[in-house]
Amino acid sequence: MHWCVGLDDYKREEKVAPAIEVEADHRSGGKKDVTNPLGILSGNCSYLLLVLISVSYVLQLLIPGYTEHLMLVPAFLRESPWTLVTHIFLHGSLTHFLLNMLVFFFFAPTLERKIGSVKFLLIFFLAGIVAGIGWSLTTTNPMIPVVGASGAIYGILATLAVLMPKMKVYIFPIPIPLDIWIVVILFAVFFDVLPIMMGSPDGIAHTAHLSGLFFGLFAGMYLKRS
Repeated sequence: MHWCVGLDDYKREEKVAPAIEVEADHRSGGKKDVTNPLGILSGNCSYLLLVLISVSYVLQLLIPGYTEHLMLVPAFLRESPWTLVTHIFLHGSLTHFLLNMLVFFFFAPTLERKIGSVKFLLIFFLAGIVAGIGWSLTTTNPMIPVVGASGAIYGILATLAVLMPKMKVYIFPIPIPLDIWIVVILFAVFFDVLPIMMGSPDGIAHTAHLSGLFFGLFAGMYLKRS
């Protein structure tokens, strides 16, 4: 139970897929309902991803070699193309995991309600894949691995910034709400663009973040036109 700016508008726009009633065989003596094949997952895929990523992080802590087998190493991408997807479900530290899941929890369900589960999943995974490709093409050392859902989350934020630019976001300790498009720009500039310009060796895949961000912008513009 919660309320936020614009929630009433979201609820009015939210569409629930109805059951489709079809004529059954006359010998069955009645009719059958064909329901949404996603069932209970429809509208809840963001929460399912949150659980899967959390479980994956626990497995990283418990199973030796789990991270090494699934992380993305640009030098081995041809031999292990699946790592473009699996690296999204890995994280390098508890702080990395908690920060990503905090942002994901607040923004991913909003985007899913806005565009539907199928399009949301496409944006999440494609943004993560593009982030991995972006890192692979820009890293100076192809042996340096990359893990994390940050690129996919940047894609979610950027898509929301295009589709719902006036959505209000509070950032602690700033006491006033900011439009989400301003927040996305601030995130990109302070956490990625400036560190790249300064050449800071902070161990963060900034080009992966920006690749996911640019994909989200293009996805948002495509969805807005259509």
